[in-house]
Amino acid sequence: MNHQATPHRRQHILLVAMSHSPFNRSIWTGFLEGFQSLGHSVEVVDATRIPDPATITSKPDLLLAIHGSNVPVDKIQAYRSANVTTAVYLLDEPYEVDRTAEWARHYNCIFSVDQATVPVHQQHSRASFLPLAYNPAIFKPEGPTIPSSILVLGSPFSAREEFLTVLRDRWGKLVTWVGPGWKQFSPAGQHYEQFVVPADCARFYRGADIVINIHRDSYWSHFGELNSNRLEATHLNPRFWEAAACNSLQLCSYRKDLDTFSPKTPAFHTVDEFTNKLEYFIGNKKARDTIASKVYSKIKNHTYETRCMSIIDTVSH
Repeated sequence: MNHQATPHRRQHILLVAMSHSPFNRSIWTGFLEGFQSLGHSVEVVDATRIPDPATITSKPDLLLAIHGSNVPVDKIQAYRSANVTTAVYLLDEPYEVDRTAEWARHYNCIFSVDQATVPVHQQHSRASFLPLAYNPAIFKPEGPTIPSSILVLGSPFSAREEFLTVLRDRWGKLVTWVGPGWKQFSPAGQHYEQFVVPADCARFYRGADIVINIHRDSYWSHFGELNSNRLEATHLNPRFWEAAACNSLQLCSYRKDLDTFSPKTPAFHTVDEFTNKLEYFIGNKKARDTIASKVYSKIKNHTYETRCMSIIDTVSH
């Protein structure tokens, strides 16, 4: 989706990314291309190598950190002192909200991927909800495919294993497992034992009869328990948006934002719901195609370009 004009003047944006991480590459590259498509200039820097604002010849209008956990607080304070608007997009909410509440307050604006933590951040900063999205240059219905019957793409989490143990035991030979760690969990099926770049993720999504999408537990993080108030996660993960944008049928563990953004997505709360719906869709291509098309129609305007427009609008007022 391209716009001929933007309602705001052309911005010079310093986009701060965790460029070494494979987990959020599709997110920060989506923002990069989204801002560029709107006519803004973007410079990408790694979170650990942010230049001092005093050394920059062309001062940015906006510093936007994606995730932000590795960004030194003193650098954010320096940019604010230089009259640069600073913003952060928090991706691991509410899993790490105890930690993010301490350092995110140093930014002018906070965008949270999850509605549940917006009130937490509003106690200290200007905070708002910004859902994830997808990059239409990569995630789209047309393009090369890697065929599979049932696709599991991602990392092994304990919350996923409750459902995937049943999947492995009943349909293991039909499953394509993508990502490190799955071969030990399930010797049966096809295995791609590495992290894959966004373009390859799209190939897997387009080629799958069914994409399995199991969200993380709301209370677990890589750094221990950092959601002490036990806020229930509401947001939809990147896989939801990206698989839906590829016109793929996904079985999705329930999150509240499904009710708003995609009520037609087949969702499950329990193992029984999961297995019953999987059994139904495995043998019903017409139902898969019909629902995938309805979901695609519902989410197709939720691109990173639209999220970029929301950010510019918010920081400009």
